[in-house]
Amino acid sequence: MKQQRPILLSDEQVQRYIADGYLIVNSNLDPAFHAAVSKALDFTLTNELPHPGDNIVPRIPALDTVCESPVVRGALISLLGNQYALAPHRFPHNSEPLDKEADTEFEPFDNQPKMGRGSISGSGWHQDGHSRSGRSRWHTSRVANVFYFPHDTPVSMGPTRLLAGSHLYATLRGTCSEQVVLQSIPAGTVVICHFDLGHAGTPNLSDRSRYMVKFVALRTQNPSTPTWDYQDPQWHTPDDLKTPHDIPVVWTSLWNWMRGVDRNEGITVPSIKELSRLMDGILSKSQEQRLSCLYDLISVGAPAVDGLVESLLGTAGLGRHKSPEATDQGYYAMSPNVLERRFSERQFVPEDAAIGLAAIGTSAVPKLVELLAHEDPWIRINAAYALGDAGPKAAGAHVDDIGELLNDQVESVVRVALDSLCALGTFGPVTVKRLHRLLTEDFAHWEDKADSEPRLGLYWTLQNQIHYQSSLALLAWVSNSDEPSADVEEALIDALDDVSGYTPAMACLALERLNSVSAMRAAIRYLSVRRLDATQNNNISQSGGIVKVHREVLLARLSEPG
Repeated sequence: MKQQRPILLSDEQVQRYIADGYLIVNSNLDPAFHAAVSKALDFTLTNELPHPGDNIVPRIPALDTVCESPVVRGALISLLGNQYALAPHRFPHNSEPLDKEADTEFEPFDNQPKMGRGSISGSGWHQDGHSRSGRSRWHTSRVANVFYFPHDTPVSMGPTRLLAGSHLYATLRGTCSEQVVLQSIPAGTVVICHFDLGHAGTPNLSDRSRYMVKFVALRTQNPSTPTWDYQDPQWHTPDDLKTPHDIPVVWTSLWNWMRGVDRNEGITVPSIKELSRLMDGILSKSQEQRLSCLYDLISVGAPAVDGLVESLLGTAGLGRHKSPEATDQGYYAMSPNVLERRFSERQFVPEDAAIGLAAIGTSAVPKLVELLAHEDPWIRINAAYALGDAGPKAAGAHVDDIGELLNDQVESVVRVALDSLCALGTFGPVTVKRLHRLLTEDFAHWEDKADSEPRLGLYWTLQNQIHYQSSLALLAWVSNSDEPSADVEEALIDALDDVSGYTPAMACLALERLNSVSAMRAAIRYLSVRRLDATQNNNISQSGGIVKVHREVLLARLSEPG
């Protein structure tokens, strides 16, 4: 059975995603399939220890069928490009029934309403931090959450709540009830969200467990042409958006980025006389005004560079490169000061000035290259971020200047430089060797415990995080190169010895994309000794349906030529 042709999104669906930050699709798989998945999830999460965590897919392999379905695969191609990758984080979220004695009064905008005992779904409004790596925030479409609901989930059962339009926020302070999206979700529904969209769990007022499985999809190539069912180059604001904002200049710029054209196409550029007002505007507490002014500055281009650089330099000396403690609201990008941006072990939130300089692109590159050598780590971090988001055409020969930051003594600088290389996907052999070193050497000052999932008892160090991000950078290199590289292949094969599962998972995917005999052999050998027979459990009779569904799919694939 050949892989079915992906069903690509329409212009309007992509535009809706850009504005609202999410899209809801039906996976179009058989209802019996979803019922079997739901039954297997129920048994696994109720009866088996330890919690499967990110191992839920090898435990219930049919979940891969959801990700590979024409609708879901087509949506991810449309939003993240043809060479998107699924991250190793694939996690089942359960929401348990609320105690009968608990107060069931609940408003959709409430923060942290009480959840049933044993729930993993958190009910506080939040923007996700990347599992095991604390990566950067991006306005551009680089990462998406994929939420799969295998059974009917009425509002009373507690579906995931969303805050429409919040994916462009640096903090969730200032959100409003008009942004809340809370609706019943039919079985087989997949909700695809920009990774930075604010969301939260909802109390389960029913008498049975609610399940949702989360996947994370990553872009590995910068867009050069539309990858959806593209018909019309013009931005058209969709009707009945859920976001309360009206920011067409922002949406058009991001639409142009996804089409691989000049960010200013179709945008009316403000007069240079407006620069002072616009610079003041990016300091506004109003999200709509802040974003509109920032993207108006972007459209002005070169004349706005000096002002944005000055704004960025004004944040030096504040220690923002140091991660707050997890007890500090700044750790979650929720500092009381809505203008404060921070690096934290959970995520890096760039300065608005860096986002602006990145989108301006080529005209800002010389200044950004100078800032890579600034004495303050926070400035180096933001300069690296901006060059990465500007893309390989703008960064040009300066890509390996970012690679030099891999030798930086400040861990947060190294982390953001790695993210920048992931966004660029192109760099030279010297940077490859530095990545190889990061993957294979241990550094004593990176052995501190890092952000993880305390409810699962996981232990993760800064060293693990840097290994993982290094493997993502090499995956991006492989996804953007048609040329073989013995150095890249050697680094990826060495990465298979990593103690975590995340780094080898991405190394295996990169080795598969390299497609040399030695690369494929290394990946197959690594995976063959770690295979899991999901039927070797006491619940074969309980989940026989799901085993049968997956077996039929697998046998069909094995019958394909070659």
